[in-house]
Amino acid sequence: MITAISALAAAPGCDDDDVESAAIEKRGFQFGGGCSGWDCGYNAAEVNGRSLAELNLSGVKNSSGVKYVGLQSPLGLSPGWTLTAEGGELVAVKGGDERRGDALVGFKLLLEMKLLGLLPLTVPVIITEYHEAEPWALGGAPLPAYTLVYADLNNPLVLRGVCNDDLLDPLVSTVTVLYGERYDEASKTVLADQDGWLNIACAGSALAKLKMMNYGPQADFDGLGNPATPAQRQATLKMITADYCGTGEPFTENGTPLIWENASGTIEPSPLWTAGDVEAVWTDAGALCLDTPRLGDNVGALPCALPPCAGLSVSDGEWITVNPA
Repeated sequence: MITAISALAAAPGCDDDDVESAAIEKRGFQFGGGCSGWDCGYNAAEVNGRSLAELNLSGVKNSSGVKYVGLQSPLGLSPGWTLTAEGGELVAVKGGDERRGDALVGFKLLLEMKLLGLLPLTVPVIITEYHEAEPWALGGAPLPAYTLVYADLNNPLVLRGVCNDDLLDPLVSTVTVLYGERYDEASKTVLADQDGWLNIACAGSALAKLKMMNYGPQADFDGLGNPATPAQRQATLKMITADYCGTGEPFTENGTPLIWENASGTIEPSPLWTAGDVEAVWTDAGALCLDTPRLGDNVGALPCALPPCAGLSVSDGEWITVNPA
């Protein structure tokens, strides 16, 4: 929708404007000093990019060799709990008993990994906090979010966050979860119908942003109980990471300001940005066209040739992106 600039929503970028923090989190803005962790997280050029980015709840090792081996209750005195995910939130189950939300605080995910690449070691990852983040999409449900920490292997008295390896800012150790599919970091593609796979999306990552936009595989995207399609999710990952050519190579930097809008019109409009030049229209194959890259002249050489966007609109793809003026 190149002509309907007033309907565009703001994507993460960094600024020092004094804006109420609740509005920042609701609309998805980044601002230097008071920025929500969902906006100013560690990256947007990567899908997720951590060794704990995905876990298989059936015990299959992930690509980093990490294996989920069980769930432990807060005091460790009640065995028999299993972990699952329903509707985009974690659920602990034991017989007819279910725990979710705040009731999960203190539970430990037991992960097996190799110490120094040799000796198997079981490491408990503790759920220390639960909260709900306001989504960026109109009609989207609040996002269940968790703070996950583990004991430093070299100093067990020191806790580390699963995302940024420190607890200086609790939000950068906060995650949300997506279940039932996988996401290829190198190609920025969606692998659908992958039962048992749980994705731990760190606040600020492209995958967490995708869920904030109500594109998660278990979200009610259309208001009728149906999620966005895998192709819609893949287009979203391509757009967030600036994978213009669809090869998986990102052409963006963390904290780059951008304005975006989707074809369904579900992203909340923002009055805080003035639209400038169109960047691109996006599909699951990457950019359909390209005018002004979000990095401007610093984008470097692209491995593909893309036509200009004149005559195209958001209805020709899933997203349109515009640079702030």
